[in-house]
Amino acid sequence: MTVSFVVILIIACAVALLAKRLRLPYTVVLVAAGLIVSWLNGLGDATKLGIDIKLSPELLLQLFLPILLFEAAFHVDLTEFLENKRAILFLAIPGVIVGMLLTTVLFVPAAQVIGINLKWQVALLIAAMLAATDPISVVALFKEFSVSKRLGIIIEGESLINDGIAVVLFGVVVKITADSLGLTIPHLDTAGDVQALHVFGDFLREVFLGAAIGLAIGLGISYLTSKVDDYLIEVALTAIAAYGSNVTAMQLHASGVIAVVICGMMIGNVGAKHGMSPTTREAVFSFWEFAAFLANSFVFILIGLEINLSGLWGDAGLILLFFAIMILVRMVIVFGVHGLVRRQDLRLNKSWLPVITWSGVRGSLSMVLAMMLIWVGDHEPEKHANHPPSAMALQKTDEGKNVSAKNEMVSETEADKNKATILNIVYGVVLLSILLQGTTMAGSMKRAGLIVETPEETEYEMALARRQAIRCLLDDLVSAEKKGTLSHETFDILHGRLAARREANDERIAQMIEQNPDLNELELEMHTSHLRALEKQVYRDLEKEGDIDYDSMESLVRDVVERKPRKDDQA
Repeated sequence: MTVSFVVILIIACAVALLAKRLRLPYTVVLVAAGLIVSWLNGLGDATKLGIDIKLSPELLLQLFLPILLFEAAFHVDLTEFLENKRAILFLAIPGVIVGMLLTTVLFVPAAQVIGINLKWQVALLIAAMLAATDPISVVALFKEFSVSKRLGIIIEGESLINDGIAVVLFGVVVKITADSLGLTIPHLDTAGDVQALHVFGDFLREVFLGAAIGLAIGLGISYLTSKVDDYLIEVALTAIAAYGSNVTAMQLHASGVIAVVICGMMIGNVGAKHGMSPTTREAVFSFWEFAAFLANSFVFILIGLEINLSGLWGDAGLILLFFAIMILVRMVIVFGVHGLVRRQDLRLNKSWLPVITWSGVRGSLSMVLAMMLIWVGDHEPEKHANHPPSAMALQKTDEGKNVSAKNEMVSETEADKNKATILNIVYGVVLLSILLQGTTMAGSMKRAGLIVETPEETEYEMALARRQAIRCLLDDLVSAEKKGTLSHETFDILHGRLAARREANDERIAQMIEQNPDLNELELEMHTSHLRALEKQVYRDLEKEGDIDYDSMESLVRDVVERKPRKDDQA
């Protein structure tokens, strides 16, 4: 286990460095690493890497998923979320439900066109697994290019809400399709005994009870953080909140995903803003950023071990077909929501619609749901008797007590074939979505006019970089001359050349600012951020040296954090 952890951590660090070097989203390169791991596994060499951890639904749903959900929800601005709630909720709730049904309706006849007969139950289950979006790479691009904050909150907010809705829908769909696919769920009757009203009631209960649990725990932990002034304890309290809300919801047969999302939003907007000191807030941010980095790394690399590349290639036609239909349905939903929101100030900007459509990347949650099928028939039902329908593995049963006559007619071979088809399509679509949409998102944003980098801005950034480089070279020359490692004659020659370059570069910078004064804001913002960070570090160093006490340091740091920069004094 220890060796596996170290190996995966090494791979994650290497992937992160490679992503920076290639200027690609981290998740894109991580997926590529997962595929390499899968290829090695197919050659029988994966164990040579030292990775012997096996995925299970419990590991995914109870360990990794709460981290990813809580970290994303923690950073959502609740005020802006509520301001855009209409568009977010339309996309996340009816959009997901309609999208799942429409995808199913289109996929079955389309598969027949290419000569493949596919059960509608299989298509529906696949559509349910792929209903949730996971725009991690997209949101990262938004931050990098300073794209509209409202657009970012709509895409991120939709993803958070539709995660919970998708998991609950998955449980509902499993109940409906279990008999026809030769599957059953622990502690539940088979699909033939399930009534529509009962299923709808379960759906509402899981959603609203999960939200209530998340709200209660989030506000409770926020209150505790306001009474404690120890960043280690407060970091631990947020971890308790993330996992506690998930466990509590699952025990009460509610949606753990929704509970974690609501809990994270409450702590991020109430606890962090009103109950944590600036030092604690930064510590919490850093902790969850690192935790999410680890969770994503483990999920994608370990899932890579479960992927059968030959199976993906065998179902390549179905994968490409489903991906195309998924994008088409996503476009219909996005443009439909645009039409439903009537108030002009709340409507989606028309230039955003292609970007929102293309940003519907499928990710780790879809793979988590698909992973549950790997456990079909592997364990006894009693082992999972306490798990709610939204967080449990599907299982075949050899017992005839709770299985309908229809289910008995489904052979083990057919059930295994259904499982293999579902896994291949889900894995394939997720990989294609991340690799294709993740790598082309920047281009899509540029075509939509959301990223506008003028030649003047590029030239100005290069001039600033050139000035910094010349200053470093001059400092090195002065140091060498003082040490006696450089003669006065050589120093004068080289110093004169660099001074001439500096003068010419400074003149060009002055000309560009005179022609476009807004360019100077780039440098002002950069140095403002640097000076504020430096000032906070000075106060912390003084506290460590004993020159000021902890309370005084916190007060000074808080002043820096809350200080609003003025036009005439950006620092």
